Amino acid sequence: MTERSSKSSSAEIVVARTAHGMEPAQARDSIAMPIDVRLLHTMGSIVPATLPPISQLGLEVALTAMADATKAAIASDLDCWRNWCMSEGRTPIPARPEDLVHYVNHLDAKGKKPSTLARRMASLASIHRMLGLAIPSPPTDAPMVRNALKAIRRRRGALQRQAAPLRLGKALDPHTVSGFTLSAMLDACGGDLQGLRDAALLSLGYDAGLRVSELTRVEAKHIEQQADGSATLFIPFSKTDQQQEGAWAWLSAETMRRVGAWLAASRIEEGLVFRRVGIDRRRVRQSADEAVEGQTTYSIGKFALTRQGVNGIYRRIAVKAYEQGLVTLPAGKLVDAVQALSTHSLRVGLTQDLFAAGEDGLGIAQALRWSSPTTALRYGRKLAVRNNVAARVLSRVRR
Repeated sequence: MTERSSKSSSAEIVVARTAHGMEPAQARDSIAMPIDVRLLHTMGSIVPATLPPISQLGLEVALTAMADATKAAIASDLDCWRNWCMSEGRTPIPARPEDLVHYVNHLDAKGKKPSTLARRMASLASIHRMLGLAIPSPPTDAPMVRNALKAIRRRRGALQRQAAPLRLGKALDPHTVSGFTLSAMLDACGGDLQGLRDAALLSLGYDAGLRVSELTRVEAKHIEQQADGSATLFIPFSKTDQQQEGAWAWLSAETMRRVGAWLAASRIEEGLVFRRVGIDRRRVRQSADEAVEGQTTYSIGKFALTRQGVNGIYRRIAVKAYEQGLVTLPAGKLVDAVQALSTHSLRVGLTQDLFAAGEDGLGIAQALRWSSPTTALRYGRKLAVRNNVAARVLSRVRR
């Protein structure tokens, strides 16, 4: 094969990737579309016909090296960039630094966080590298683009809004934990199939401090029961473990009781632990003279829960906990409190509970597989103040 024949346009590569019986339009609209296909479709929709041929092998290697979450983020960011360019009559690829500055200012005016702006620029930089348009550097590295981002960070500050924590709410912290807690959420879970799944999901996610991408991939074979009722959980892949070396987390006996109850009721013996629970509620009437009886049928899905699905579960249980009087909130704050919960809330909650218990940032970072103690400190910096050197020394002499 000649060098010329090993190269092709992005549009040609997109067509090759969708040669599995799915038309491009169908693939674009399909929820189950593979992330590689989605990203290539988006790239193909903005690459000009005049773009010089690129190496198909190089593009495939670049895709293989990326995590699925990274490709999904790039595809989403590229969609936003393409839509803005279309509305403004600008050329998406190759991007002009002036256009990028206008785009950054547009996002800032819409209230997007500085971290979101930085990610959008990083995604566009990745696309330019994949298409061979980053020589000597991508347009996102232009001084005017960097200065635009710096000006926004300086004006708005770099403080990020973090997910509302779901802390245990028991005896770990001597200070009062207000708002939604893990204990209240668990008490709100019912005894039906959906409730058993939800309680196991919450309890395991908290104990292991899992990211949602890790939580939705837990399989029955990853859990190893111990003699004292606790268990170890093998985590084969995570955001900070792209080489898939694997890691382990500890699960409490309480969590294992909840997981065991869910697995027994759902009859899941292998494969994914947390799946969709379908609920079909129907009213049955035998005859015109007989009273209406309710009939509920449950069905267990085969595929993993999505990030949006987990997020919906947390928020549904939170509302239920409030309605049952398990949580007290200031008047008019229910909607805001529920919306502040996310798939990261359990991880943030455990981090804060460990800080409140006096553990240091390094140990917490190791236990929760944070990339560095700095990241852990960002989530627990307020609670860490109670245990820093000033607090420990002065608490003994300034009573």
